[in-house]
Amino acid sequence: MKQLYLCGAISNNPNYKQDFEAAREKLIKAGYSVVSPVIFCNEKWSWAKCVRKGLEVMARNKNLSIALIESEYESKGRDLELQIAEALGLEIKTVDEWVEEV
Repeated sequence: MKQLYLCGAISNNPNYKQDFEAAREKLIKAGYSVVSPVIFCNEKWSWAKCVRKGLEVMARNKNLSIALIESEYESKGRDLELQIAEALGLEIKTVDEWVEEV
C-alpha cells in the first residue's frame, strides 16, 4: 500500500481542517495510507515546530510520496515542503491525480 503525505495550505486557509480531512478520506477510500500534518501536529505548536515535524516525517520515510491539496491560498509551509520533497526525489501528484491512478 502506497503511503502519501498530505501537503497543502494551512496557515492562511480558514478551511484547512475540512480540506485536509476531505483529501484524507478520498485517498483512504482509494486504497492509500495517508499521513496528515493536521493529525500529527498539535494546534498549540508554533508554525516552525509543525513545519519541522512535517519535514522530519518526509525525510525519514523513504517510501513516502506527496499528495498535494490544490488551493488558492498562499502557504510558505506548503511551498517549503514541496521544495524539500522535490530535492529528496519524492513523487509528487495532486490528490486527484493519485485517486485517478487507481
